[in-house]
Amino acid sequence: MGDGHRGAVACQPMLILAFLFFCPEAEALALCHAPTLQTKIFQYRIWDVNQKSLYLRNDQLVAGHLQGANAALEEKVFWVPNRAFEPTRLPVILGIQNGTRCLASPPASRPTLQLQDADIRELMDLREDSATFTFFRSYKDGLWRFESAANPGWFLCTSARGHQPLGLSQQPDATHLLDFYFQLC
Repeated sequence: MGDGHRGAVACQPMLILAFLFFCPEAEALALCHAPTLQTKIFQYRIWDVNQKSLYLRNDQLVAGHLQGANAALEEKVFWVPNRAFEPTRLPVILGIQNGTRCLASPPASRPTLQLQDADIRELMDLREDSATFTFFRSYKDGLWRFESAANPGWFLCTSARGHQPLGLSQQPDATHLLDFYFQLC
């Protein structure tokens, strides 16, 4: 067989798909329905550049060094992409506790970070109303930053001191750390 025949064989699945989706005679086939969008929930570990992990204390997400038995307190971060925003900005909705408590930053002149009881899977369907729960990821030199979609120029941060609440800051300085490690669990 020549290379032309192998190319024709390799293209057959694409031709079949094109036939099923675009050919009027194929409308009666069950395979003709476009697939629904499925969104996987990702589970990650996040910690700041000073190796402080996130954990829940007094209903606040805080960052601190967890050692020994306390390491079990570390909260994993669950996230889904938010399709309401430009994908090149890497928009995500972040939550903890299996995605049932989400990080939120309502629009404000001096924004704050909150934990709200909300299902991460439902928030991604809100479209415009999801900005409060959306963060744009950016990556540089092995580190991630998370910018609030509702408050442009404000980023997730930890305090340089241990066991302080996760917050928002406009720029890194001696007291605010904006860079995180972000690793798939």
